[in-house]
Amino acid sequence: MYDKQTACLTDCLDLLASIPFLSDNDERDELATNIIDTLGSYPKPQKKNEEKEVHPNELGAYLFTSTARNNAKLAQLGFIPYGKAFEAITGNFERALGLLTDELK
Repeated sequence: MYDKQTACLTDCLDLLASIPFLSDNDERDELATNIIDTLGSYPKPQKKNEEKEVHPNELGAYLFTSTARNNAKLAQLGFIPYGKAFEAITGNFERALGLLTDELK
């Protein structure tokens, strides 16, 4: 049901697996850019002017994903350290996946 969303999130988590191997901020910046680019394929829960009701888990997952993207961008801009950003991003992706898989049960 949420194949696109879960695929996008797992792709991002796969990217985050490279964190221990990053040696400098240029590589961390590239990882943040790759996460932001990958999240570009994450579908919005509702199209403009669409009146369908969105399941709360789908909306929550979208908001966690959006927060993760914002953390990546804030790290790139130097407002938060990459280590804290990647930790927050990972947690947000895990919570989003949890909401999507919990709704499927």
